[in-house]
Amino acid sequence: MIEQCLSRDNLYMLPTRHGFIFSLVLMAMLLLAVNYSNSLAYLMCFSLFSTVLVSMLYTHRNLQGICLTYGESKPVFAGNLLSYTLILKNQTQRDRFDIGIDIKDDKSRRCDFAAHEVLKIECTTRVHHRGWYTLPAVQVNTRFPLGLLFSWSKPTRLEKKSLVYPKPSSWQDFPVRYSGSSTTQTQSRRNNDDFSGLRQYRKGDSPQHIDWKTYARGKGLHSKEFSGGEMPLMVFKWNDTVGDKEQRISLLTRWVIEAAAQGIRFGLELPDSRVLPSNNENQASKCLTLLALM
Repeated sequence: MIEQCLSRDNLYMLPTRHGFIFSLVLMAMLLLAVNYSNSLAYLMCFSLFSTVLVSMLYTHRNLQGICLTYGESKPVFAGNLLSYTLILKNQTQRDRFDIGIDIKDDKSRRCDFAAHEVLKIECTTRVHHRGWYTLPAVQVNTRFPLGLLFSWSKPTRLEKKSLVYPKPSSWQDFPVRYSGSSTTQTQSRRNNDDFSGLRQYRKGDSPQHIDWKTYARGKGLHSKEFSGGEMPLMVFKWNDTVGDKEQRISLLTRWVIEAAAQGIRFGLELPDSRVLPSNNENQASKCLTLLALM
C-alpha cells in the first residue's frame, strides 16, 4: 500500500483575503506609530505582527506529518460510480483542526481528527473507460488557527489503480450454436433434478431455489442445488461477435454477466487468450478482467 506523508517539501503557504486586509491594517498602524511617535501604537503593531508569525508556525504544523493512502476499491463497470476509501493518518500527538480535503470529481470536505487517529473518508468518482483507472490526486489544506494564512499540499498522486470492467451492451441472444439452451429450458431441467445440497447464495440465483427455512433460522441466504440434469456449457468466442473492437467487447461482457447469473458453465476465447469453461464464483471476474485489459 503506497503512503505519502506531508512535510516541508510538499507544503506551501500564502495569506488569505483576510490576511491581506490584516497586513494593510498593520502597515497603517505602523505609519501612524512612526508619524506620532506613539509607543502604545508601536506595542500594538508589533504584538499583532508577532501573533501572525506564531500563527504561521501553527498553520504549517497543522498539516505536517499527516500521511495519506488509499484503501481497497472494487471493480465497477464503465459508466458507473467507482467507490474508494481515502485514509488519513495522524501519526503525531497533535490534534488536527479544520483540515480541508480536495479531490477531483468529488465534493470538498473539512474535518478535525485527534492525535494518532486514522480517518477513513468514502469517496466516489464516475469512470467512463474500461481498463486500469488511476485514482485522482488529493490536496490537503488548512486555515487554522486564525484564518489569516492558507497552507496547502502539492497534489498528492498515490498511483493507486482500480480495475474498470467494460460497459455491457444491451441484451442479445447467446450465439446460434447455443440457441437451444434457453433460460427456461435450463430452469425446467433443474426443477426436475434431484436435490443434492445447499450452497451460499450467488447474485442471479432464482428465488425459487432459495432455502427460505434456513434464512428464517438466521443462517443467511442459501440456494438449493440439484443433480441429474445437464448443465449447458458455453464458450463465447471473439468470432461470435461483429462490429468494432469496443462493440465486440461490450457484447462479450453482456454474455459473461448473463451466463454467470444463470449459473451456466462458460468459457471465453479471445484472439490472444482463453479461459476454460467453469461456473465457479471467480469465473466471471476472470473473464471480465481479460476483456477490460484487451
